[in-house]
Amino acid sequence: MDDSAAPDARPSSPTADVPSGRSRVMLLVVTLGLVTAGALWFLFTHGASYASGSDASGYFNSARLLGEGRVSTPVKTIVGLDPAMWSFYYQQPLGFSVHPQTKELIPTYPIGLPWHLLLAAKLVGWNKAALLVNALAVFATALLTMWLGRRMCGLDWAWTTVAVALLMVCPLFVFFSLQPMSDVLATSWTLLALAAAWQSRVARPWSLLAGAAVGIAVLVRPTNILVVVPIGVLLGLDWRRWLLFGAGGVPFAMVQAFYNLQVFEQILTTGYGDVGPLLQTEFVPHNALHFAQWIPQLLTPLVLLVLGLPWLLRSKPRAVLVICLWGIVLVGFYAFYYHSGETWWYLRFILPVFPWLLLGAVMVAQRLSARLTSARWRVALAAVFAFLAVNYQTGLNRHLDVLAVGPNEKAYYHAANWLKAHVPDNAIMVAMQTSGTLQFYTEFPLVRYDLTDAASFAHFAAVARQQHRPVIAPLFPFEIDRVVTARLGGDWKQIATVHHITIWQLNP
Repeated sequence: MDDSAAPDARPSSPTADVPSGRSRVMLLVVTLGLVTAGALWFLFTHGASYASGSDASGYFNSARLLGEGRVSTPVKTIVGLDPAMWSFYYQQPLGFSVHPQTKELIPTYPIGLPWHLLLAAKLVGWNKAALLVNALAVFATALLTMWLGRRMCGLDWAWTTVAVALLMVCPLFVFFSLQPMSDVLATSWTLLALAAAWQSRVARPWSLLAGAAVGIAVLVRPTNILVVVPIGVLLGLDWRRWLLFGAGGVPFAMVQAFYNLQVFEQILTTGYGDVGPLLQTEFVPHNALHFAQWIPQLLTPLVLLVLGLPWLLRSKPRAVLVICLWGIVLVGFYAFYYHSGETWWYLRFILPVFPWLLLGAVMVAQRLSARLTSARWRVALAAVFAFLAVNYQTGLNRHLDVLAVGPNEKAYYHAANWLKAHVPDNAIMVAMQTSGTLQFYTEFPLVRYDLTDAASFAHFAAVARQQHRPVIAPLFPFEIDRVVTARLGGDWKQIATVHHITIWQLNP
């Protein structure tokens, strides 16, 4: 099985010559420079790099522990609580669990993104670390999508640009490029793995890079191991490529195994615990409908052209198989996952296949446009497609309020700063949504209201009263009923508002 063009051959479409020569190269360089500058400005203006919600604070707290050479941290204990009537389980912030033997807090998230954040923080500080990581991941994703479109998919510049443009303005891609999450990073590393595997057909040493990229991708998100399936199509039956591929991935597998042994005392495990109940066949129908509803919205209806890929199987067999296999294994896996169908942004789990869906769709679009006899008309058609699709996605970004993520993330940081400035040092925090934030930015001990039973919380409140320690609750709107309205521990009085977070104090 082979594609019609060698891996390093340029597409032969006439549109590749419009414009031609040095002017085309200069135009491309200038365009890339302007787009890159604009993208960096956008990311650093609208993005956020704070230890905020469950995922973000989990990654940041894990990164700081790694920087300190630790894999766990002591619980911030509350003096006076009787161990016989209390459990450290009640005090674990989001992103942590309590080790059953050591009773220390251990992080639950994969270490791939924390390592990236730690390296970036050494360069630009914590409040810019995620912005730098995301900017590099976005830039890498754009370049790799462009490279794969040209080299592997045989696209001309016009249709390659359409695919990249639609990915860059996809609401899901934009949303997760503006916050400390692993999805865009996972996309960039899996793209690199597949690009290197493709190039290994020209020179075997590229297999080494493919293995290393898979190793890092798995550190970022364990399910990225599924990318080995489409990579197998590219490596073929050449045992030397597979040997180099394994050599590239082994060091990162060893890092993962060592970390797992240190933290969880097992090699093959994750911090997520038993996810079996979350992977059930009963979730497939709902999730399949959810994917079918949102993928054409997030990537525009143009993406439905990907269904015509079998038409191109004879001319581009490997490219078609890679796109189909990667889409089937990743989307198929997450179709069984409970959370996949909760809301539109939970499609983040399948974000790594989004560039491939677009590449497949524009491959079909390019083949259809080949019926036009004029190269300029083909370029014009691609431009019209791009304009209409980008305009559609821009409107969807506004409708989904994607840019609100930056200010929402900042609220966590500002609330933590307000607490440090206005609350006594001996205060105890009652929190859930902000618990990971408090762990990263403050030294206050905390109690998770959502994990504590009524009797234990009453015992804690009594101890706090006896010691004259203020009990403070920074709450999101959805948490107020659980704490204030339910009179958990007694009467609560609001003492401040920071963005949409209200600060409450338990009356003594």
